[in-house]
Amino acid sequence: MNNMQRNQTEIESQKLVNLALVLILVLSLFMLFSAYVSRGVRHYENTSSVATVLSSFAQLSLEANSAIVYDIVSKKVLFEKNSDVPLPLASVTKIMTAVTAIELLPKNSVITINKEFLKEEGDSGLHSNERFTLSDILNFSLVSSSNDGTVAIAAAAGAVQKVNSKDVLENTNFTEKMNAEAKKIGLTRAVFYNETGLDLPNGINGGYASANDVAKLFEYTLRNHPEIFYATKLNAISVTSLDNIAHTASNTNIGINDLPNLIGSKTGFTDIAGGNLAIIFDAGLGKPVVVVVLGSTALGRFTDVKALAEETLRTLSSSTETPQR
Repeated sequence: MNNMQRNQTEIESQKLVNLALVLILVLSLFMLFSAYVSRGVRHYENTSSVATVLSSFAQLSLEANSAIVYDIVSKKVLFEKNSDVPLPLASVTKIMTAVTAIELLPKNSVITINKEFLKEEGDSGLHSNERFTLSDILNFSLVSSSNDGTVAIAAAAGAVQKVNSKDVLENTNFTEKMNAEAKKIGLTRAVFYNETGLDLPNGINGGYASANDVAKLFEYTLRNHPEIFYATKLNAISVTSLDNIAHTASNTNIGINDLPNLIGSKTGFTDIAGGNLAIIFDAGLGKPVVVVVLGSTALGRFTDVKALAEETLRTLSSSTETPQR
């Protein structure tokens, strides 16, 4: 083979190598493009799926004027309806009372039921001068929504003097302490006029807050004073006073058995407020979710909360089952 033939052969071989490299490059680019498109489609499908799941809340028919579903762990609102509008709380107020009292009173405090406290609306079976441990009367008052017991707790906590930042003794009344505590927690639309949430003669309710505020209050309570909720998930409790008188309290939340993995709850109802209900339940392993409905009806509050809790479980289950990429 002469030099000319050898050079021609080398040129042809180089052309084949160059062509192979071009084909490899084109094939690589095509594969990268296909993977990108495929991933984009899957991402779009995931986003669409989650959006469809979340929109399913909108199909619910609620009697409540305001509601919120709040995932404490992710700090996400899964559903809301007028959740920033302040509305009368009725006895949901008692959770604020419990938080304030616990932060003021020693755990070993003894609470006495004075005769004047028994004049409050409703008869929960307490006796004049009967004495209770703080934890027992708190549990009894929250489960049965006892106004007598709540006023007794507030009276004891209200008598506690605190030293302010200027080393001056403060002797404010209990509702002022409740409002200060609410501000500290970050309840921006909350205001309290009494410790029970009962309607006042002037036509206003004893406590006002938004559903968003109530969700924050329940989150704060769960994180800092979970013992407040312990008894509120039970159908009934029995407590015995220090005077050896036994009392049984049935839970005012009649829908307890319809709620999954309940952590805590509080009802509220007055003529002005209508029907209110706030709960915390575990929507998965260590995934507490708050559900609040305000301005519903006496029975509607229970069906509203049940529907929102069930939809929450479907939503979170669908989101978990959809692969995230």
